[in-house]
Amino acid sequence: MATSRRLLCATALLGCLGSTVAKLIQGQTQLDGEVPERYISKFSINGGGTIEGSLTTADGKDFETGGIALFIFNAEDWPKYHKLPTCMDRARLATSLFSIANQGEVNAEQALQNTYRLQRFKGEYKFKRELNPEKDGEVLYVVIADCSLEQIFHKVPPINYHITFLNQDSHIPADMYTLRATYVVLVSLLFAAGGYGTMLVKSQQQSLGSLPLISKMLMGAYFLNLIGTLFMAIHLQIYTSSGSGMWILESLSILSNACFKTVVNFVLLALACGWTLTDDSSGMAFMVALRDPSKMFKITDSGMPAITAVPSALVVLFFIIFFIVVEFYDLMTSNREDDHGKAHNHDSAAGRLLMLMEVAFCGLFLFTTSSTRKVVNLRQKDFLLWLMVAGALWFLVTPVLVVTSPMMARVSRHRIITVGSISLQSTALVLMCRLFLTRSSEYYKLSSMANMGTIVGLSGSGGSGRMGGKAMD
Repeated sequence: MATSRRLLCATALLGCLGSTVAKLIQGQTQLDGEVPERYISKFSINGGGTIEGSLTTADGKDFETGGIALFIFNAEDWPKYHKLPTCMDRARLATSLFSIANQGEVNAEQALQNTYRLQRFKGEYKFKRELNPEKDGEVLYVVIADCSLEQIFHKVPPINYHITFLNQDSHIPADMYTLRATYVVLVSLLFAAGGYGTMLVKSQQQSLGSLPLISKMLMGAYFLNLIGTLFMAIHLQIYTSSGSGMWILESLSILSNACFKTVVNFVLLALACGWTLTDDSSGMAFMVALRDPSKMFKITDSGMPAITAVPSALVVLFFIIFFIVVEFYDLMTSNREDDHGKAHNHDSAAGRLLMLMEVAFCGLFLFTTSSTRKVVNLRQKDFLLWLMVAGALWFLVTPVLVVTSPMMARVSRHRIITVGSISLQSTALVLMCRLFLTRSSEYYKLSSMANMGTIVGLSGSGGSGRMGGKAMD
C-alpha cells in the first residue's frame, strides 16, 4: 500500500507539471532536381497558431538557388498534393506559402517567379509566420521545397531545419487536446484499483492456497495495461513540455498495450470454450484444448508441446500471435512523423487489417460461447450469455469507433478513438479482474474455483482436481 501511495503521488506530480512549448521538429533534408520538396510534419490548430524556426546549411556557408520556401496545405487539399506532377503545381495548391530568402517573405507568385533565376542565400535564416486557417480545428501539412531545382540545374547543400509549431498560446496540437489529462487520470485510477486488486489477490491466494492460472493471466494483463498507460502518460508530458517526446517510452507503451489486449483476447476465448466452467470433451478439437490452457504447452513423450497434436488449436494460437504482431506494427507506423496521411492510429492498411481481425475474434468468440452453452447447466448458460455481451463489447469497441470516425471532425478523430478505446477497455479489464477475484461473484460460484482450497476440491475427487463437471486449470 505504501508503494501504491508513492506511485499515486508521482502520478499527481506528473499531472501538475505545466506545458510550455508545442510541437518541435528538427532534422536534415537534401533537395535536388529529382526530389525538390520534402514533407516535414503535420500539425493541428484551433483558430490560429504560429510556425517559427530556422534553416541552416550543413556547412553554415551561403549558397545560390532560386528560392527555398515552406508550403502549407490544409487537410482537404492534401490528397490532391500527391496527384500534381510538378513542384510548381503543388506550390499553387498551397494554402500558404512563404519564401525563406534574404529579402524576407514574398507572395506566392513572386516566389514562383524567383524559381527562374538564381540568387545568393544566407547560410542561416530564422523565420516566424502566423497561421490563420479558414476554419477552427484545422489540420495543416508543412513541406519544404525549392522549385527552382526543377527549372535550373544546380545543387543546394543539405539543409538543417529546426521548426516549432504553436497552437494558439503555446499549447499542444488540437488533435491531442485532453490526451495528457486523460492518461494521467487513467493512471491514477488504475493505481487505485490496483491497490484494491492486490488485496483481492492476497485473499484469493490465502483461501485457495495458490492463484489459478486465469487470475495470474488477468493480473499480468492488468500490469501490462498499467505500465503501458503510465509510459504513455510520461511520454505525453515530456512531449507537452518540450515539443518532442521519448520514442522509447512510446514504443514500450504500444508494445505493452498490444500484449495486454492479446492476453485478454486469449482469456475471453478460453472462457468461451469452457475454461474453468466444464470438462466436457465434446465440441471442436481446439475448443477442448482451450478448456485447459495449462496443458497446451506441456511437453509430451514425443518431445513436442501438447498443442502440436491439435492443428486447429495451433491455428488459433498463430492467429493470436499474428494479432499482436499486426497490432504493434500498426501502432508503431501510425505514430511516426512521416505518417502524414493518417487521421488516427488505425487509418492505414495495417489498421484496417487489425480491425477485421478484431471482428473475426468477436465472431470466433460468439461461436465458441454458443457451442459451450449447449453443454453446461442452466446457471452457467445465463453467465455465458452475459459473457457474450461483455465480450462482444470488448472486441467491437475500437472497430465501431474507427468505422464511425469519418462522421467526426478530422481534428477530433485521433483523440476520440484513443480516449474511447483505452478508457473503455481499461474499465472492462478492472471489472473482469473483480469478477474473477471476488468470492461472491457469480463466476466464482459457477467455476472450478468454487472447489479449490477445500477438502473436496483438493482430494475428494481422487486427485483429479475436478468436481461436478467443472474444469480446473
